[in-house]
Order: sequence, then structure tokens, then C-alpha cells
Amino acid sequence: MSAPRTAPVDRVFGERRQGYNLTEIRRVDGKLLRVRIYRDFYQHQSHALVEVLTPAMTWTELTTEPASAWHSATPSRSTSPAPLDNLAERLFQRAEAILRTE
Repeated sequence: MSAPRTAPVDRVFGERRQGYNLTEIRRVDGKLLRVRIYRDFYQHQSHALVEVLTPAMTWTELTTEPASAWHSATPSRSTSPAPLDNLAERLFQRAEAILRTE
């Protein structure tokens, strides 16, 4: 089996008063995937998920990564998306694996 064809589409990083966020969209084998990560000061207010764009032009959640698995390994503040890069990649890989089962 060959590796999925991936093309970056959009990537946005932002800082907030109590944290930071990363949104990244990639085209993978013709499907659009969107990773959204928000790292808040508080773990219970943080989230990480990956969604797929449906033919009806709506985003449908494929999978999430619980904040308990990554929150403590990331700094409370950041001026770049670097602390979230590995998490984003892990979410994209999980989404690709899920979509391969179709």
C-alpha cells in the first residue's frame, strides 16, 4: 500500500489571553481534513480534534485526543505553533488511518 498523498491547504496560529490555538487544513487523497487544537491554561478547557469536510460542505468530527494526553507536555504560553506540531501530525495520521478503512 502506498503512502497517502497529502497537500497542505491552510494553517493558522493564534494567541489568546489564556492560551493559544492551531487550525490546519490538509487535502489527503482528495479529502479535506481539518485539525483544531486549543491549548488553554486549564486542561478541561483545552481540546484537540480532527474533522473531515463532507460532500454537504459541513465538518464532521473523526476523532479527538484527550487533553489529559498532551496538555501537561505543552507550555502554557507560546508565540508559535511548534508545541502543537506533533499533536497535529498525530491527529492527521489517525484520521488517515480511519479513512483508509472506508
